[in-house]
Amino acid sequence: MVLAGINLTKTYASEQMGRNKKANKVNPADRYAPADFFVRPLYWSEQREMSDQSQHLNVFLDLLPNQSKNEQGRENFRQMLRQQFEEGLPDAVERIWELPPIILKEPFEDYLKLMLEARELFVAGNFYSCVAMCGIVGERLVKGVLRASVLIDKNGQTMRPQDTAFDQLEHIEVSGIVRFLKEAGLLSNEAAKAADSLGQVRNRYAHARGKNPHADAIEAIKLLHTLVEGTVSVFKDFEIKDGAFVPKASTSRTNP
Repeated sequence: MVLAGINLTKTYASEQMGRNKKANKVNPADRYAPADFFVRPLYWSEQREMSDQSQHLNVFLDLLPNQSKNEQGRENFRQMLRQQFEEGLPDAVERIWELPPIILKEPFEDYLKLMLEARELFVAGNFYSCVAMCGIVGERLVKGVLRASVLIDKNGQTMRPQDTAFDQLEHIEVSGIVRFLKEAGLLSNEAAKAADSLGQVRNRYAHARGKNPHADAIEAIKLLHTLVEGTVSVFKDFEIKDGAFVPKASTSRTNP
């Protein structure tokens, strides 16, 4: 493919990156190299004559998938990923202390895997994705509370609705489910407020309106764990006395 006189079928080799930082002065013979070289995505600006008009283009290239699928290519990618991991490791370690501790009951449910993924995204510095994942986990927890609590009376028998019936909840706004659970005494005021706020933060990022991913990721993590404390945390129904978990005294769930 040719864009503004630039041949994009070749790959920019990492060996050439340091030769000249001003891309529009790089020797064209140095800009491209065989696709077997180790490369990274990069930006450059290019100015060329096109149809007697001068046109300036900002171009982003990610031609990593064009590398040969062989052992040398795999080794190149391992080196790239290893270097990226090492470069991000100091900051990732520090972020671990920003996470709230958790002790969950029934840790075999689907929400656990999703929650761990949200926390891992935060530690890795993928803040935009972290906000979205926190919202997904929060929605999963809210719907899980409803599924675990609803029984129906049919023909004089009390039974749990089939999963196909619960699947229809996917067409209902989560905020409505949160209000229902709160009024039914199944979510505390604090947990319901956290669920609503988390949904609002998540929606900003789901619709590409996020402005401060790092700060919002911290907020989303905190809101999610407030919701966790009111739903699946061991400390929702138990407390520690004399080094052992004991059931809490009966309290109002709506106003804990």
